[in-house]
Amino acid sequence: MEREREMTENKNGTAVEPAVTDPVVAAALAQGPFHVALRAAIAARGLGLDRLRHHLRARDLNVSTTSLSYWQHGRTQPEHPSSIEAVTALEEILRLPRGSLRSLLGPKRARGPRSLRVKQRRPENVLGAGQPLRELCDQLPLAREHHLDVETQQVVVTIDGDGRDAEHDVTMLVTARRDGVDRYIAMFRGDPGCSIDDVRVVARRDCAIGRISRHHREPVLLAEIIFGTELAQGESHLFRFGVRDGTSNPANCFGQGFRYPVGHYTLQVRFDPSFIPLRVFGFAQSRLATVLHETGDIQLNDWLTAQLFRSNVDPGALGIGWEWPG
Repeated sequence: MEREREMTENKNGTAVEPAVTDPVVAAALAQGPFHVALRAAIAARGLGLDRLRHHLRARDLNVSTTSLSYWQHGRTQPEHPSSIEAVTALEEILRLPRGSLRSLLGPKRARGPRSLRVKQRRPENVLGAGQPLRELCDQLPLAREHHLDVETQQVVVTIDGDGRDAEHDVTMLVTARRDGVDRYIAMFRGDPGCSIDDVRVVARRDCAIGRISRHHREPVLLAEIIFGTELAQGESHLFRFGVRDGTSNPANCFGQGFRYPVGHYTLQVRFDPSFIPLRVFGFAQSRLATVLHETGDIQLNDWLTAQLFRSNVDPGALGIGWEWPG
């Protein structure tokens, strides 16, 4: 395999480290920080991120182009042993002195579970509690009834380039607990700044939108999702609908509240490439808790999507949170 490091020899024939001739790279290596030096070295070497990933894979190091992009823009930094090994390989690939990038890595962030309060959405709102919801239930009494069991629920959340919660795509498989059930009641609570009158609920597959009740003071609505058929007890129905918003302030989490057990729950949060969070994590909240409990970091995939999967979900709340730059 071709070696990218251009080694020279001293008078004794001993290999020495390559000299950094690019003044921008030399200054970045001398002053840091890590991401500035890495970005300068990549630009000077003229390699794209796909090509860098190819060189790393040739050394049995699997680093995604998303991770490389995060590293060179300061959104994350290499911390795990495999990532540090990749940085060592990058020094060779980019023809830098050994240890020049590693020496610029700062201390690791504190890890592990901790308790937190989400600034832009209060814990009780994640669980869908409060007077506004009770007032809306007076308009749609079926919302108080446990008439359906949720077998599976998949929610895809799109965060736009301004950091706002722009759209939810929801797919559900439900089973009737009694005869004659023909609808599901969906709840939506917007982030601060949401104009609830401008939020739209749309049918996407095997359903129609019935009555929508919007609260006059809070960004909360209830919507009837009509099946188009009456289910017998034990009969199931698969349907898909969406909620379009994009009117709120930048969001820092998406939480799903559960009044009753759910068989399988999937949450995906997709971020716009122009506005990527520094850090993404999962959280949970029990039915009676007032504090969200962080459950660990979530890595974005190459499509800038964070994913959370759970089976046999108990009443309470689950969600994905994130931290914006700045």
